[in-house]
Amino acid sequence: MKHQQAVYLQEMGITRWQVRKPNLFPRFNNADPVDLKNYSLLVICSNEDFQHPLMGKILSAFKFKADDVYHCSMSEFEDQQGDLPEYIWTTVGEINQPQGHKLLTSPSLPYLADHPEDKKSLWKQFCAFN
Repeated sequence: MKHQQAVYLQEMGITRWQVRKPNLFPRFNNADPVDLKNYSLLVICSNEDFQHPLMGKILSAFKFKADDVYHCSMSEFEDQQGDLPEYIWTTVGEINQPQGHKLLTSPSLPYLADHPEDKKSLWKQFCAFN
């Protein structure tokens, strides 16, 4: 279930079903859900993007500390059920903008590293929120 769908159900007071035997479903064996409200920025990207040298420079320019940032894949994002951080940055494509959150979009970081105009666009998106 996508995050936006889960939020609608929650707002309507509909309780989500819980899997009683998660070990029967490998998808649910990952880990406990992460409480994203403790973070300032959620980055939806590949592991390659998050490990790219440009990531640290961008986070530093945006004034985010490493402890304030959480990253996940698109499928992990769609499985999120709780509150989201104020800022959401995606490098893997468009998402439905959750209301009340500041959404940043950009191409992947290896592409971004070679295209200054796209870096400038990302910076303008960020500055528009501040």
